[in-house]
Amino acid sequence: MFLILHLAADCPKAPGSGMLGGVNNEPVPLPDRRRDIDTRLDAVRARLQVLRERDVFGVTRWTTSPRERVAAAKHHAAEAHAAATRVLASSAEAFRNAAEAHERAASMHERTAAGGIGDVRGHERQAALHRAAAAADWQRAERVQSLLSDHEQIGPALPFHVPRDGMAG
Repeated sequence: MFLILHLAADCPKAPGSGMLGGVNNEPVPLPDRRRDIDTRLDAVRARLQVLRERDVFGVTRWTTSPRERVAAAKHHAAEAHAAATRVLASSAEAFRNAAEAHERAASMHERTAAGGIGDVRGHERQAALHRAAAAADWQRAERVQSLLSDHEQIGPALPFHVPRDGMAG
């Protein structure tokens, strides 16, 4: 991280320090870094506003009825379930893509070794490593696909029920 040291002339209220004379020892981020920080803070503020609007912080928790809270909980559970389903699906796809890439790399190393190009033994070792990595990624993809199937069958589960009196139990 690059820092700018302000001269005393730039900060008339900043006292000089000993041997450095007119140099203020307070580091200041570069303008680009400050802009990056401001951009990130703006994103955090925007996210907090969205969460406040959704009442994630429970401001209205005590002003809503139990029935409304249960409905909100079911809605949030459905949103979480949908998000988890998307994550599992994209993970399975990522593992399949990685396995296919490893298989392509292994094939390339096998062709290069078979053609006697370069370090034949090195290419054979690389081909074996890529084949093993492809097999591991295929297994991961199958495992995630299995979890996805189980997840889709279960649906959003709620760990509680609402008795007739409206109080969650």
